[in-house]
Amino acid sequence: MSPVDFETTPALRYDDPLNHQKIEMMRHSAEKVLFGVCIVCAALIAFGLLFTFIYLPIIIGTVFVMLYQLHARTRAYAVKVSEQNFPEIYHKSVAFAEKLGLREVPAVYIEQQNGALNAFAAAVVGKRYAAINAEIVDVAYTENKDFEPVYYVLAHEFAHHYFKHTSIFHVFVNYFALFVPIIGTAHSRAREYSCDRLAQLLMEKDCAREAMLLCAGRRLYSRVDLGDYLHNARTEGGFFLWLTNLLATHPIPLKRIAALADPNQASGKLF
Repeated sequence: MSPVDFETTPALRYDDPLNHQKIEMMRHSAEKVLFGVCIVCAALIAFGLLFTFIYLPIIIGTVFVMLYQLHARTRAYAVKVSEQNFPEIYHKSVAFAEKLGLREVPAVYIEQQNGALNAFAAAVVGKRYAAINAEIVDVAYTENKDFEPVYYVLAHEFAHHYFKHTSIFHVFVNYFALFVPIIGTAHSRAREYSCDRLAQLLMEKDCAREAMLLCAGRRLYSRVDLGDYLHNARTEGGFFLWLTNLLATHPIPLKRIAALADPNQASGKLF
């Protein structure tokens, strides 16, 4: 397949009615199986800790403190999106929440992070939120006047909420599972693929070009020839590239962007 073939691939169709069944089809094919394995691993680790009588309560307490401290830090240092502050992003968050059928619209915060391009979704009891680094939002208001990458990131983070990746149960399971080689990171990559796929559904486009922001940066992403990038991605390989992906909690961009651009919407490659 030549670079031109990627560019001329017909646009994906997302015009069917949005419902829970269709949304669940966006979930990576291995996510639920891997989560089941993670639950078993977490249970075994926790069961072992029970015999120490002290370590498990300490770990549980530590995780709760970390979650609430993260929430407090975000509120302390970030700007909360509202109808007055970044209204375009606020209205899009309301629209995404309505499409997903979320009971409440997760709060959205924008925080300066010294040039890092990152975002996350998190929750504490009764409160769900998402944080987007200011460096990503720059492309909408200052760099390129391009809101689409910001909306893609926002949709991806809201997808984490829909799939309940931010629930306390998921957080504890994943905390323990990350101590298990390969399994924990593989499940994390599967979750990221699931959220990318659901973001595509919300955005009604493949979002591969928007995801280039996370790879090429806020100034250069719009100049990348996506077809050429995808063509080169298919030729990259080798043990250490495989190992880099294996150890990562997020799919490496070569695999992630290729999955977004896949017109067949197949589950992304975990390994």
